[in-house]
Amino acid sequence: MANEEKKIKVNLDPVLYTISNVNIRSHEEGFNFLMISGNQARQFFASPKHTKRIYLLLDKMIAEYEKKFGKLETQLSENKENVSETSIGFEN
Repeated sequence: MANEEKKIKVNLDPVLYTISNVNIRSHEEGFNFLMISGNQARQFFASPKHTKRIYLLLDKMIAEYEKKFGKLETQLSENKENVSETSIGFEN
């Protein structure tokens, strides 16, 4: 029993690492995130409180990264052609 080999399955979905487009819609109940890569998409929902916690965590991690490797220069895309107002999923 002490030498018994244990196997753990890990799903490393490459879609999560090759995101080409992100659509975020918000309403009173929460935030819908649609992450698109090629012909596949993943949709996530988070409450406003959890979304804020994700933001705070990312802000902290980016600050630590910039302290170690230097300031990141980037901006949001201003290309209006990529913005979609189409409702996807279970929204009304």
